[in-house]
Amino acid sequence: MTESIYHPTPRIRRSVVRDILAFHNRPDMVPFAGGLPDPATLPVAAIARSAQYVLARQGAVALQYGTTEGYEPLRQYIANYLSEGGFPSTADEILITSGSQQGMDLISRWLLQPGDPVYTVEPLYNGALQNFEGHGASIYPLATDNEGPLPSALQHTLKDRHENRPGGFVSLSPRRKESRNRGPGLVYLQPTLDNPSGRIVSPERRRSLARAMTGFSGWLLEEDPYGELMFDRNRFQYISSFRSHQSLLLGSFSKIVSPSLRIGWIRAPRKAIDTMLPLKQSMDLHTNLFSQMVLHRFLEDTDLQEHLNLTRKEYARKQKITLAALKKYGLVSASAVAPAGGMFLWLRSPVDSDELAKLALKYGVAIVPGSAFFSQPEDGKEFYRLNFTAVDMDSIEVGVERLARAMKTLQGSVATIEKSTVYV
Repeated sequence: MTESIYHPTPRIRRSVVRDILAFHNRPDMVPFAGGLPDPATLPVAAIARSAQYVLARQGAVALQYGTTEGYEPLRQYIANYLSEGGFPSTADEILITSGSQQGMDLISRWLLQPGDPVYTVEPLYNGALQNFEGHGASIYPLATDNEGPLPSALQHTLKDRHENRPGGFVSLSPRRKESRNRGPGLVYLQPTLDNPSGRIVSPERRRSLARAMTGFSGWLLEEDPYGELMFDRNRFQYISSFRSHQSLLLGSFSKIVSPSLRIGWIRAPRKAIDTMLPLKQSMDLHTNLFSQMVLHRFLEDTDLQEHLNLTRKEYARKQKITLAALKKYGLVSASAVAPAGGMFLWLRSPVDSDELAKLALKYGVAIVPGSAFFSQPEDGKEFYRLNFTAVDMDSIEVGVERLARAMKTLQGSVATIEKSTVYV
């Protein structure tokens, strides 16, 4: 028998969210499942103007190959944005990626090998979970409270799992499989409006978490897709800003401008960017240059804060209506409160949420079961995630009523569901 030339790769779990999204376009379906922006907030006219401007003035450049690092004016814009927010950055410390998901995959290819640890919270963003498991990482859930990970738990976990190594760029060179020990891994956090729970780490705890990583030779991977979707306050200081020498900040324009442009970014030390460039080049040479140039023109030509304020206002209205409907139909307690921003509600269910999600589709409403957000799927069976931003305002109560009927069918009772509550 001829020996296979293929090497086994870790099994990548199927995306439950993507499977359910296949039903979103079904007639009369109320789509609570995806993490989609409100279609009414997408800046169609402004993007059209930006595209026309780019083609008219720099068309030949925009349709040509670009640099692996990304379009320099866009990188400078992001660096300025971070600097103005209290995290001094330069364009050389920015790498443009094809969405934040590619950024996460790129970082995992660079840092992780099978068996390496990832320290994080659960529930965990399902895209991150799928990515880390696909690279063979071992997930180590951290102890949390309503504010997120406990600094003491993080410190003790890192100390117990590793002999701390000297700081610096210990992980810049890829480890060779034939001579490697298990690497230090990384800490992955979404400290602002965490998907799916909506939790927010306070400014004080952010500093404490950075201190808890003192001596940890691995990297912090901080993702911030929802930081600009706080309803009533400005963005928070990044944890990465307190640990800039060994932190990777991952951002995206998908939730605040347009997901189809597929523009994300990594902010990292220049040495780290330099070592990631060959990997990025091997993946796709560079991120779509036309999209980068159109986005940059949009950012230069549009009052982004005005656009964001309109988006926040609309999302706050939808969240309020959704929570009121959930209370009306007994799916949450009367005293339940929602997160201070974002796109999701994380709910506790008195029935198996996998079964609820399946039955809900038959009732014409799509949700995501909690099992999609846990490394051990059974740990999430009493939770589900509901997205309120992509649903038409007039359809929100219709969808909640359908969900209530599906849940009561599974319960075999028409009694008010008292166990369910918003989890924050």
